[in-house]
Amino acid sequence: MRLFTATHGRAWDPADIDFSQERSDWLALTDDERQLLLRLVSGFRIGERGVAHELAPLQLWFRRRGWIDEELFAAAQMYEEARHVQFFERWLIEALPGRFGVDIPYPELQGDMFSIRLPRTMQSLLGDDSPEALLRAVMLYHFYVEGVGAEAGYTVFHAIFERSGRFPGLRQGIRLIQRDETRHISFGVHVLQKLLGEHGRLVDLFENEAAALRPQAEEDSEQILAGFAAGSIPFGVDSAAYRQCYLDRLDEMRRQVAGGEQ
Repeated sequence: MRLFTATHGRAWDPADIDFSQERSDWLALTDDERQLLLRLVSGFRIGERGVAHELAPLQLWFRRRGWIDEELFAAAQMYEEARHVQFFERWLIEALPGRFGVDIPYPELQGDMFSIRLPRTMQSLLGDDSPEALLRAVMLYHFYVEGVGAEAGYTVFHAIFERSGRFPGLRQGIRLIQRDETRHISFGVHVLQKLLGEHGRLVDLFENEAAALRPQAEEDSEQILAGFAAGSIPFGVDSAAYRQCYLDRLDEMRRQVAGGEQ
């Protein structure tokens, strides 16, 4: 309920963000810089749409189990995820000098996280009330997608903002989205700690799931920077540091859950 209450005073509207400088800043970039930024924005757009689509089964799981506080937070989170989708859609309209996916091609991004893995895992909650199913779902959604992948992606956004000095509207929105996601991650840690506290047998499953996510982290860290040679990535992004950020976030999330941190 503390996290749910925090959503009230931190609401924001993508329509209030000034995007008037975004298109001129886009046009001032080199082709490689545009390619990297568009991959990053497109990856977040896909991710935000994916998590918004797949959260409802989690709320239903909480409802069936009588976890009312968690059910309310999940309802608030669905609204926030939809707001993030709205932000990225609006930025693509305002910043790009053409229609995304028509005049400007979609970037080539690989992976099945949002087309297969996340939908399959979350939808399993519709027919499985077990704590094991909930643990797997929260591990993939809050622990990995939000706690590892998105957090690593923010480091590239911040590098772009710092090196270019451009995109004040995108910078403001990313700051607000990251603030929202911090609550979502804390909620996921809370749910996992609650599960482990109530069901000691799940400790081994938690550790196994965390270990199984390591290859996923190594693979995902290659996506946004694919095609750029090490040392020549736009905005001074370091591919080795980015890969390590994924792995460090994975270890940090594991420590938070296992160590009782919030």
